[in-house]
Amino acid sequence: MTKIKVGDRVCIRGLVQSDCLGLTGKVLEVHPSALFGPGILRCKVDFNGKIRRLLSLHLAPVEHNKAITAA
Repeated sequence: MTKIKVGDRVCIRGLVQSDCLGLTGKVLEVHPSALFGPGILRCKVDFNGKIRRLLSLHLAPVEHNKAITAA
């Protein structure tokens, strides 16, 4: 599992926040979780203006593609 850092691009795994499903967000803050074991982080993520606080295990890192697909 890769470590999530501030500035990383991420998307949500599963149906944790259904209104942000399929969106790519940017990590704004990362803090250790007091309720879960080591390695689980609380992340504040901006999904195009929708700010959500999620656990790192619900997030998947997204590689930044320089190629733009034609619609």
